[in-house]
Amino acid sequence: MFLALNQQWTLLVVVAVQTTSISIGMGQGFSAVLLPQLENSSFNVDSETSSWIASLGVISTPIGALASGLLAEVIGRKWTIESTGIPFLLGWILMAVAQSQLWLYAGRFITGFAIGMAAACYVYLAEISRPDERGLMAALGPVCVSLGVLMVYSMGYFMDWHLSSVVCAAMAAFSMFIIYFLPESPPYLASKGKYHKAQDVLTFLRGSADEAEKEMTQVLQSVNKTKKLTWQEYMGQVKDPAVWKPFIILIVFFLCQEGSGMYVIVYYATDLFQNVGPVLDSSVESIIVGVVRLVVSIIGAACIQRFGRRTLAMFASIGMGLSMAGASGYTYAYGDVAQDDRPYNYFPFVCLVFHVIMSMMGMLQLPWLMMGELFPLKVRGLMSGIVSSLAYLFIFAIVKIYPNLMAWFQLWGMLALFSGVSVFTLVFVYFFLPETQGFSLIEIENNFRKGSKAEAVEPDPVYILRV
Repeated sequence: MFLALNQQWTLLVVVAVQTTSISIGMGQGFSAVLLPQLENSSFNVDSETSSWIASLGVISTPIGALASGLLAEVIGRKWTIESTGIPFLLGWILMAVAQSQLWLYAGRFITGFAIGMAAACYVYLAEISRPDERGLMAALGPVCVSLGVLMVYSMGYFMDWHLSSVVCAAMAAFSMFIIYFLPESPPYLASKGKYHKAQDVLTFLRGSADEAEKEMTQVLQSVNKTKKLTWQEYMGQVKDPAVWKPFIILIVFFLCQEGSGMYVIVYYATDLFQNVGPVLDSSVESIIVGVVRLVVSIIGAACIQRFGRRTLAMFASIGMGLSMAGASGYTYAYGDVAQDDRPYNYFPFVCLVFHVIMSMMGMLQLPWLMMGELFPLKVRGLMSGIVSSLAYLFIFAIVKIYPNLMAWFQLWGMLALFSGVSVFTLVFVYFFLPETQGFSLIEIENNFRKGSKAEAVEPDPVYILRV
């Protein structure tokens, strides 16, 4: 009974943290409903202004992610997540009372900063979860992001964007309230010399003193490598294979993710469906995609718990590549034909929905999940902040140049580009992405050091790293 009770408390901790992901989804999806409403307002929004309103929600995100990495090492994982509510609240309030484009720019910029700060969630969840449940716990993040996207899509259909901003602000306030009561992660506590408190939190989370003691031994193995480091020594850790290898892998993995077009669909859903040829009202199609994202993200979370990271990444890449190729080919063949005269005119919309389905089966979640898995404790907070900062910079780039891609390559060419990146992702995953499913964080760290001068470890024939 005690074990079951504590497992329930662990799940409640995870759900509480993931409410921040709902705010992330609201921030990411807001431009898709805001921009169509602004077209008929006094804000005089043109295509250039629209691209800035959409992309300003991302341009500040790298700064927030970098700040989260630094704060996670200084004030802790929990308090970094807690503090994300402050810029979320400020940004949503500015947009709720916006009187000009400048107010919208400021609101989008500040909420984008908050989205970046929320990257600390993945580090926190990786550090409080068991190895066999770490994937599921982290995969709940994209589920909650999808819920946030669906909520803001739906609000945009039924209510004015000012009121939608108020609801989003209320969500951020709720997150701040419940996260206040959560414990700090045991590895962070141990790294600060609070061993007894770390042991108590582990016992609470695991529901077993014996299991907590065993895991505490592994935590201390990582902690022992972090003591008495000067700033120069800390920065010198980049030479460690357990640091530079995952850094390169994650950067390429994120480039593949952004280049597949999944965030273009999130930020420009209504506009993109209008361009490929709407079957229904474009806003209704956006809501349908939001529902699909939510449902499939739940399925994807279950799959991440059951299947390996590499298997899911390759499966998702194949599906995403085929779906974008199908939409590109159809648009190339019938792009100049009137909508009512096209055969199977619902086909490109179905392809884009299938792309969303396949992305939620692995490619959207995995880079973020693995960011909290691959780095050693001594640099996990900072390096995760740096990587997530660069990842959000990539998202900003693809969101900002979306109108340019449409102009340079036309719609069919842009979709073909997304398909080609998915094919490249398949190759990259097969040759370079390591498997982390079921491995403890210390085992992952040690496997990156195989063949180096680091401490020898027992070879693991299942964990393969082709770097």
